[in-house]
Amino acid sequence: MDPLTLAAFLFIVALGAYVQTVTGFALGLIVMGGITLFDLAPVAFTAIVVGFTALANNFLALHRAIHHIDRRGMTFTLLGMLPAVGLGVLLLDALHSTSVETLRVILGAVILAGGVLLALRPHPHAHRAPGWVDAGVGVAGGILAGMFSIGGPPLVFHFYRQPLPLAVVRATLLATFAVATVARLFYVGVAGDITLEMVQLSLLCLPVVFLATVAGRRYPPPLPDLAMRRFAFTLLGAIGVMLLV
Repeated sequence: MDPLTLAAFLFIVALGAYVQTVTGFALGLIVMGGITLFDLAPVAFTAIVVGFTALANNFLALHRAIHHIDRRGMTFTLLGMLPAVGLGVLLLDALHSTSVETLRVILGAVILAGGVLLALRPHPHAHRAPGWVDAGVGVAGGILAGMFSIGGPPLVFHFYRQPLPLAVVRATLLATFAVATVARLFYVGVAGDITLEMVQLSLLCLPVVFLATVAGRRYPPPLPDLAMRRFAFTLLGAIGVMLLV
């Protein structure tokens, strides 16, 4: 990767980390969408780098919140999610070798839909969803995680509709994403799809994510939460539409 492409790649990673810090979501969506939109790296390559980066970010955020995890919800979700991650990896491999344009269109649609879902502020249900619903949502998130390392939108929308404390929702999501990411990296690692360049670039991304996260905490934009969510939705919507076009 030449220096200019590397700088652009790291800038998009920093933007995704900053937006995630001030809004609570969008790291994977922005990085996958931005890198693919500007054709800085192949989708499969970027998905692995996003996986390593997000995993480190999840562990940093989770180390003080493990006791908040809803183990029941996480277990049922992973029952559906882990096999689906493998299916998503197989779909990515098939499309990457046969139709890259179709893959970009699917990614654009996923990012656009993800932006819409994450922009919504759903009201919690009165009762906790049954385990089979958690598992079904896990299947949807697992396929997206396997294909693009962005399995968050369906899970975030689902868990924020459950009558659970906010700290429990966040910890459960972080833990679920971490396990799913480890599973994805295992699948692609066994297939021999992880290269030294991917690992090196992932290591370069870690301090960028750390600095962008610190900047987001210390210097958030002077905007209310609703305005920031609208900004994130507009950004994701623009990326998704441009990929579709």
